[in-house]
Amino acid sequence: MKEINPHNTKELKDYLASLPPEYVEKKNQEQIEENKKMFAEFKDAFSKSCCFLCGNKLETFYPDEPCFHWFLRPNGIRKKDFKNYLSEPIGFFKLESYLRWVATTENFIKNINDLESETSKSKLREVTIKYKNIEWSLHYGKTDLEGHSNSKNGDFPHFHIQILIDEKPFIRFNDFHIPFSKYDLLDIKLMDEASDMIQFGHGQASGMSVLEDEELLKEMDELMIASENMETATFNTQTMASMPEGMTMDGEKLQAMFKENKETKVPLRHLMKKYFPEVNLVTSTEPADGFPDKKTRNKR
Repeated sequence: MKEINPHNTKELKDYLASLPPEYVEKKNQEQIEENKKMFAEFKDAFSKSCCFLCGNKLETFYPDEPCFHWFLRPNGIRKKDFKNYLSEPIGFFKLESYLRWVATTENFIKNINDLESETSKSKLREVTIKYKNIEWSLHYGKTDLEGHSNSKNGDFPHFHIQILIDEKPFIRFNDFHIPFSKYDLLDIKLMDEASDMIQFGHGQASGMSVLEDEELLKEMDELMIASENMETATFNTQTMASMPEGMTMDGEKLQAMFKENKETKVPLRHLMKKYFPEVNLVTSTEPADGFPDKKTRNKR
C-alpha cells in the first residue's frame, strides 16, 4: 500500500476521496465516540479539581511539570514561569479545545466568543473564552503564520495569547510568540485547502458561532426553553408578532398560552403558532448579557 505524506495536502485529498463512504462514516462515528469519552473523563476529573492531563490538583503548580492547567493560574505561578513553556510548541488547537472544555463546565456556548462576524480583518483565527474570573484570547493573523521577518523573537509561525484575571492583564498578547506545532500547521493548511472534505468542529464545547449556522440555529431553537434568570441565560431572543389584516388575538387563547408558557417553559414564539396558526413571526437571536467581547492585539 502506498504511504501518504501527511503534510502533502494534495496527497491527503486524493487519499480521502478514494475512501468508501461507509468507511468514512464508520471512522467519523468512532472519532465522535472517542471525543465524548475524553470529554467525560475531563469533566469527571475537573469536578474533583484534578487535571485529567497531568493528574495533579488544578490549584497546584510545579515548575518542572508544565501543563495546560497552568492557564487556570494555579497557586504561585507567575508570568515568567511561562517563558520556557511557551517557547516550545504546545498545540494551538489542543489548547483552544482544552480552554473550551473548561469554559463549558460553567456555561454551555455562552462563555465562548468564536463569532466570525466579530473576527478582526487582520486575523485568520480569533477566539475569546472565559471561565469565572479568567478570560483567555487566542489569535493569529497572516503575518503571524508566516513569521515576522524583521523580528528577533517572532520570525517563525506562531500565535498569541492574552490572559485577563478579574479584567486585569496577567499575560499580554505581545509577551510571547508561541510556536505552532507541526500538527497545527497541517490543520491550518487543511482548513484552507481541503475544507470541502474535512470539517473541524468543537462538538463537545461549541461557541456562539452556532448563531451563524442557520441549520444548527434552527435545531437549537426547537430545544430552547424560557429562562427565569437572565444572568444564566445563553441567548436573548426577541420576537415580533403580527396577525393578518382584520384578525386579532383572542383574549382567552392568550391567557391559555401564557399559562402553558409558565408551566412548561416553552417559548411564547413556539406556542403562538399553536394557538394562532395565522400569526406572522419574526425572531432575532443574540448572545445574552455576560457574553465576552472578542479581545484583539493593538499595534504598537
